[in-house]
Amino acid sequence: MTGLLAGIAAVAVPLVLLASLAGQVRRPAALAAAVREHRVLPAALAGTVAAAVIAAEALIGAAGAAALLLRLDGPARAAGGAAAVLLALYALYGAHVARTRRGVPCGCGGDGTPMTGWVAGRAAALCALALAGALYGPPAWSTAYESSVQVAAGLAFAVLLWTLPQAMTVTSTTVTSTTVKNTTVKNTTVERRTAG
Repeated sequence: MTGLLAGIAAVAVPLVLLASLAGQVRRPAALAAAVREHRVLPAALAGTVAAAVIAAEALIGAAGAAALLLRLDGPARAAGGAAAVLLALYALYGAHVARTRRGVPCGCGGDGTPMTGWVAGRAAALCALALAGALYGPPAWSTAYESSVQVAAGLAFAVLLWTLPQAMTVTSTTVTSTTVKNTTVKNTTVERRTAG
């Protein structure tokens, strides 16, 4: 069982960190803007903090992926430990912002997902996975079957955890049309709320 958990952690955690990095590269100003809207840190530090976070995600994600591909125990454990610390900070920060500044963007991966408890929960779940990876080390992968199960499970966890906050945000659009004396009037209502 610990081998499966280690395999899931070894695949999912670096993949999520690198996916976040890819989003930040596509929208480089999104995280700094979100940090300013969170109003936890002085606005003047938002750009510096965002750059440091992006660099940490890049370094830890790349180190974890390289350690997995090269099957290096020590570097994999170190990357898992560093990821656990980073993700624990994300979970605490996210929980604080979700309680104090409702409706502000998360800044995660450069997208517009609102900061909610689901974002903090995702970070906490990833932290637990990363911690498991740091404690148990990379998977042994003694057979091709075990390897494929661990990789598939890691990919599934990465996708599920990455999409969780977006999936729990409900957006509905209502469009009504009324015709009065050959003139069509459209009223549009857009509602965005977060489940949970």
